[in-house]
Amino acid sequence: MNKKLISGVYTIIDPEQGSNIFELTKKVILGGVKIVQYRDKINTISQQIINARKIKHICEKYNVIFIVNDSADLAKEVDSDGVHIGQNDDTVEYCKRTLFNEKIIGTSNNNMEEIYQSIKANVDYLAIGKVFQTSTMGKKDRNIVGLDLIADAKKITSIPVVAIGGINKNNAKKVIKSGADSICVVSEIVKSSNPELEANIFKRFFDYEK
Repeated sequence: MNKKLISGVYTIIDPEQGSNIFELTKKVILGGVKIVQYRDKINTISQQIINARKIKHICEKYNVIFIVNDSADLAKEVDSDGVHIGQNDDTVEYCKRTLFNEKIIGTSNNNMEEIYQSIKANVDYLAIGKVFQTSTMGKKDRNIVGLDLIADAKKITSIPVVAIGGINKNNAKKVIKSGADSICVVSEIVKSSNPELEANIFKRFFDYEK
């Protein structure tokens, strides 16, 4: 299997956001999102499987990368394009073994030590953040790393870097200029009254800077 390229606008779909997650997925994709991650901390495993399969179907229709959060087992069950893991989730080794080393594996990184560990584990992308202050679920308790950590990571590896945390219309351009291959924008897109339009704004930022 040829792993798809991690690049462009990335967002996270989470039932806790309160919207119809399937309609929301379609809207953000139509706006230009290239990577969709499904994150679910509230539903049963059986419901997560149902939801993930529906989101995967939407992503496949538009040739968008579909990533499952936290669980290699769920990623395997629904045959997602990959899995995203935090420092306290499934290990990279377990993910590779479970997914037969055929799927995208991304990790959350908050400092150079974690980045070095992820590089050593040969992950497929490095999510670095939080870049700025954010209240987004799962990121609000992490340290703010700013743009320097992105630039430092790009100096030592060719692994794609996904910048995450507090990215908005006022700072997206400088995040991209710092070297990020992808920007993960959550609140600004999914909590908007017009997610498709907001996603397209970030897509155009990315297209212009790249």
